[in-house]
Amino acid sequence: MDKEDLEALKNWLDRTGNLPRYQEDLIDDAIFSVQHGSMYRAEQDLKTMARNYRNENNSEAERAVERLL
Repeated sequence: MDKEDLEALKNWLDRTGNLPRYQEDLIDDAIFSVQHGSMYRAEQDLKTMARNYRNENNSEAERAVERLL
């Protein structure tokens, strides 16, 4: 997982209408974390995103996020 992977995911989620503000904040935090060498924190942000999508019954977005983990 690198910055480009995360930005591609963010763009896809945005294009498909699956990027509410609270999820956008999480992926932005993950991008920032990767840029600064904190892979653990980035993974935690993505896990939170996946849980949020699971709770919303959005399996397509959940699977897209989990592919990066």
